[in-house]
Amino acid sequence: MRAAGPLLVLWLAVHAVLLGLILGVKFLTVKTMALLFLAGTVLWLLLRRKDVPSLPAPPGMGNEARA
Repeated sequence: MRAAGPLLVLWLAVHAVLLGLILGVKFLTVKTMALLFLAGTVLWLLLRRKDVPSLPAPPGMGNEARA
């Protein structure tokens, strides 16, 4: 059996580097999107207007005189 030639080793090395770059970009993008989503959710929760719904008082609680 013949030993692998230098071109085959070079071809494998180039493809390993390309695969590493592609997967690195993919996972970096996914992590960045997840962190942006979390940061946006935190900002939304902290900065949203807290309007408490104003419901009429139930009968017998003192607002019958205004009716």
